[in-house]
Amino acid sequence: MGSRFTWLDLGMLGLGVLVPGIAMAQAATAGTNQAWTRWNPVTPLTAQSFAHPSMSDRPWVRMNTPDGLTSDELKAEVDAMAASGIGGVEIGQGTFPATPQLIAILQEANRKGLKVSLSHGSTTAPKGYSLDEDNVRKTLLFTASDVKGGQTAEVTFKAPLPPVNRGFGGGGGGGRPAPPPQPRRSTLIAVMAYKCVSSCDSGVATLDFSSAVDVTSQITGKDAAGVGGGPTTGKLAWKAPSEGDWKIIAFWSQGANAQPDLFSKAGTDELIRGMESDWTPDVKALLRANGGDIFYDSHSADRGSPTELWTNNMEAEFKELRGYSLLQSAAALFPQNFMFSDGSAERVRNDLNAMRTQLWIENHLKPMRAWAHGYNLRLRLQPYGEVVATTPDEIEAASVLDRPETESLFFGDEVDSFLPIAAANHMTGNTWYSTECCAAVSKAYAQTFQDAVIRMHREYVAGVTKLVYHVYPYRDAKDAKWPGYHSFGSAGFSNAWGPRNPNWIDANTYNDYFARTQQVLTQGTAKVDVAVYMLSYTFPQPMQVKGGFHIWPDTKLQEAGFTRDYLDPALLAMPSAVVTNHVLAANKAAYKVLILDGEQQPDANPERDEMPLATAQRILALAKAGLPIIVVGKAPDHVPGRDTKDDAAVKSAMDALMQLKNVHRVTHEGDVPALLLSLGIHPSAEPEAPSQVLSLRREDAARGVQYYFFYNQQEVTPPGEPANLFELAGTKVFDGKVTLHGQGKPYVLDAWSGAIVPLQGYEAVPGGVRVPLHIAADDAVMIALSKLPLTSSVAGAVVTAFGAGKTMDLTGARWHLAVEDWKPAVKYGATGVEATQTSKDAIPVELEGLKSWRKIPGLADVSGVGTYTTTLNLPDDWKAGRSSVLRLGEVMDSFQLKVNGKAVPANQISAAVEVGRYLHAGANTIEVRVATTLNNRLSQLDTDVRKRKIVQEYGLIGPVVLETAAK
Repeated sequence: MGSRFTWLDLGMLGLGVLVPGIAMAQAATAGTNQAWTRWNPVTPLTAQSFAHPSMSDRPWVRMNTPDGLTSDELKAEVDAMAASGIGGVEIGQGTFPATPQLIAILQEANRKGLKVSLSHGSTTAPKGYSLDEDNVRKTLLFTASDVKGGQTAEVTFKAPLPPVNRGFGGGGGGGRPAPPPQPRRSTLIAVMAYKCVSSCDSGVATLDFSSAVDVTSQITGKDAAGVGGGPTTGKLAWKAPSEGDWKIIAFWSQGANAQPDLFSKAGTDELIRGMESDWTPDVKALLRANGGDIFYDSHSADRGSPTELWTNNMEAEFKELRGYSLLQSAAALFPQNFMFSDGSAERVRNDLNAMRTQLWIENHLKPMRAWAHGYNLRLRLQPYGEVVATTPDEIEAASVLDRPETESLFFGDEVDSFLPIAAANHMTGNTWYSTECCAAVSKAYAQTFQDAVIRMHREYVAGVTKLVYHVYPYRDAKDAKWPGYHSFGSAGFSNAWGPRNPNWIDANTYNDYFARTQQVLTQGTAKVDVAVYMLSYTFPQPMQVKGGFHIWPDTKLQEAGFTRDYLDPALLAMPSAVVTNHVLAANKAAYKVLILDGEQQPDANPERDEMPLATAQRILALAKAGLPIIVVGKAPDHVPGRDTKDDAAVKSAMDALMQLKNVHRVTHEGDVPALLLSLGIHPSAEPEAPSQVLSLRREDAARGVQYYFFYNQQEVTPPGEPANLFELAGTKVFDGKVTLHGQGKPYVLDAWSGAIVPLQGYEAVPGGVRVPLHIAADDAVMIALSKLPLTSSVAGAVVTAFGAGKTMDLTGARWHLAVEDWKPAVKYGATGVEATQTSKDAIPVELEGLKSWRKIPGLADVSGVGTYTTTLNLPDDWKAGRSSVLRLGEVMDSFQLKVNGKAVPANQISAAVEVGRYLHAGANTIEVRVATTLNNRLSQLDTDVRKRKIVQEYGLIGPVVLETAAK
């Protein structure tokens, strides 16, 4: 394995080894909402489907493409993906393929069974669409002037320049310098005057909202060149009242991105017409046959969660739905410049955020989804925006998407941050929750497969069900050096997955693992212990808060075994959110308790003591219906919006709530686990003692199966995110017993081999089954608790239980190492197709003991594939089939094991394998084939790669030990 991991020792579990050939007794059907499974089919889990997962279970890739694409190469790329266990390809980032190339991709994908996702191109904007269009995406800007009381202001209005687009990394995108802003079509929509409470010249001017004067009608010299015939310039002569200093603020709408508006139906219609016009009949037919999706990234410029402040009908719709004029309060939308003395500015922003959420969902997401369905396409989208102050409600948006998606980068691999979107799925029954994984800043060609596994473990346990690799580049570009085109460069942002890397030779091993895991995690219905109320318009924080950010900061709840979801007002208002036998949404997530958390982070947008009246009344009704409620700290006592007339009603509802016998208050989050246990509320997977292990549960009630996913988390906040690689991994092994909710016999679902293995050493206890678990650091285990027998269609090689026996250390033995040295076939610096060719010279090495390639003469700068061979001599009285565990120790990166010429599936994280059935008396041949990244070779060739000073310890390092059971 790629780091000094501790092993997943299933031997401690008492596992038996099954023989192949018997199908699972019953197919575990996916008892999910049919409205969702129509668009996101679920593979019923059987012995055969688990051993050989379908294309729908497999991970996808995001393919980056340059100029100069050819149809033949695109077809070859699709074929290579299919051969590597990839089930879908997202195209469009970089250069969107021209129609002939798009047709080539779709034809080959349909032939191979891959799904195709369209991103960018006409899915983003019609061809030729400009910032001057009437229905372009708009934001709100301002210009301001000061005037003393009693004096007359003479103002000539000139549109402001757009703000500098810093993009991700502080530049114009990818860290590049931002281009200077250029004038854009801007429309003057209102001019307001406010009295300053103190000096108007202060950094953040405090305005007296009650003094607001709308002077828009007094503008003269207007033209009609703006949107809807509005002015783009004008003049104002206005005498200020005699008292105080005054601020005159002109509000302008201005194009933000050259794309149709996301807040208006007119904008959505323009986008749809653009796609309809761009797609030829052949493309449309191929898309219908493919059944893929349309994808939007989180970046606002990629049509992810919108961050702009305006749309053409914003004022009218806001006034209708929120009950007051937004323009009169628009200064509140610029907190870096203005605030209101009555404290209402934050409430105005809350109203706008609620309004943006509603407009985005009703005018864009729902119509887009309905239209996409007409082409047998789904809508996939990252609904959380980017690093800005506020965004729409990601939970509510996720609840209406066919395919909500998250990412590891912005979320910093924090398990807690993936939970809100998962909650939407758990309440709707949708099983698709994909992730853009596993971008690591400046780690191109250094990222290991094992790193991807650990990152996915953190996301799987949070409810994610589909991996999308970021990124898989096209083969070549005219200016790209060896090993080929990569939009982010050889030392840049994110890895370049694909066959150019030595470790991709093991892609099928890893992609089978991901596919089997994803198949399990889509079975039945998610069941979650605790619901936590959350309404937040703030971008997920891990990317911004170094040192750790968590929505629920205290870790005692998860250490006690409790799982949690975050429910917003929209989820609590769903028809399924009813109480049955003291359980919320029994036919969905079946929450045992609802928590109002006064310590929840972030503590603003809106503040934790704010709650919509309808939500407060809904929670009171749930409590009266028998749902246990816990309030941490102070209960909400007012609404988030500017209209304060409902504040008293919120407080009244919360006061009534606190009078109920099933409602409890604690001071801090850390007090919650003990209270829950005292109330007789236990987690579905309860450890004997607090632990670092996290769990996820899904229930297939129709088949009587409970599925559990356990992850042995090492770092709650991984250091150095998002640049971190999980090397070296942690060392905390979990070795203990866990009580599982449910009835039946437990089985281990071994995703590395596809075997389903009975778990020995369990015991039935009231209400469940207690099982022994021994999980290596950062590893995961899946358990099925089934009322009916489960059997396997393949033989597993998981570790079996055995008592103390002999240990044979092979680390210092004589090993033959045959290395393929991967390097450019032509002089480094060449570009184009010829630069993608790789030579693989053979280097034979005789080793007296194992060591890193860095310490072997001639291999210090080598990347590639190495095959280790040694002989293990066993005594004449060796009994065939004797339980024996081969522990490989540290291996960097991917590896394959053969014993006496027979391939043995191996856990790539624990590197501990049951090999007893493959051994015999006398001489036994042990072969371990190891594949690396390209980092060390590129460090020797490329200045930028060398500057990052990453050196990886390749090879089979060990200790390699054979442990045999007592006779």
